[in-house]
Amino acid sequence: MQRRTFLSASAATAGAALLAGLSGCWNAPRYTRETLGTPALLASMGHDRIVRIGRVYLEMTPAERTADSLRDGILDIATPWPWSSAPPLDALVAADFEQNRTVFVDGWMLSAAEARQCALYALAHS
Repeated sequence: MQRRTFLSASAATAGAALLAGLSGCWNAPRYTRETLGTPALLASMGHDRIVRIGRVYLEMTPAERTADSLRDGILDIATPWPWSSAPPLDALVAADFEQNRTVFVDGWMLSAAEARQCALYALAHS
């Protein structure tokens, strides 16, 4: 193999590998406003209880009283680096419990992400 052919093939292979790696980031789960604002707890706890939990959380955390600050709180934990892929929300909740990112709200121990989701839901449905 000639040196020029070898260098061309190596560059093409490196470029393809780089694009394949980046495509994992481009295809990462994306959180929509609807996804973030609909807690998985809604199905089991119901609308009224989620709104109550959300309102109590908003009272407890004055710095997070806007939808943008709540979303930012979830996304900062979900994607600590811009190039990393975001985990599914249920994995994020599990990680919150594993890393003791929990809050006690209205008699319930919730992950930080769950509490913020309840607050987002309360803001949208109050």
